[in-house]
Amino acid sequence: MTGDHRDQYYWKAKKDQFRSRAAYKLEFLIDRYGIIKNGQSVLEIGSSPGGWTQVLVERSCHVLSVDIQPMQEIPGVKFLKLNILREDAPERIREAMTDSGIEAFDTVLSDAMSKTSGIKSSDHASSVVIGDAVMKIAVETLRRGGTAVLKQFQGDMTNDFIRRWGQYFRDHKITKPPASRKESSEIYIIFYGFSGNVG
Repeated sequence: MTGDHRDQYYWKAKKDQFRSRAAYKLEFLIDRYGIIKNGQSVLEIGSSPGGWTQVLVERSCHVLSVDIQPMQEIPGVKFLKLNILREDAPERIREAMTDSGIEAFDTVLSDAMSKTSGIKSSDHASSVVIGDAVMKIAVETLRRGGTAVLKQFQGDMTNDFIRRWGQYFRDHKITKPPASRKESSEIYIIFYGFSGNVG
């Protein structure tokens, strides 16, 4: 890891024994926007190395974690090594839900992102493709009234993305946690109040 990444959140994560600084992003989203209540069922996409997972376990959530990369085991958490862009991803997640006794999720979270190229337009487009896959899974697995939260690199397709998926929800918010790097275009989009199928 290069020196410029070793900021206060990096060292705080080491001290607090979180697997990544991303844990503080999720803590901010929970504390500020109430996206998760203790004991809820949560689908976590892009979970590795497990910083968000640790936060969820601290809140006694029933967690199904998914990532294309392996993740070191966390007691009580079911982990599925899976690329969510695969056509069979929703089916695989449904099977894991059945195995875990989960009928529907209260919240779908995604911190998933492809490796950045440094080209803003390309990274933005890639984040939208991943976001579409996340939201497709969310509308198939959320309970009515549920919440979906995902990371995106903000750009010229963000408004259209929100318009397309926002119709399934009561409201939305865009935020950037303090633990996000200032120079990054990353935002988190929160969709509240899942209403089910449109029309």
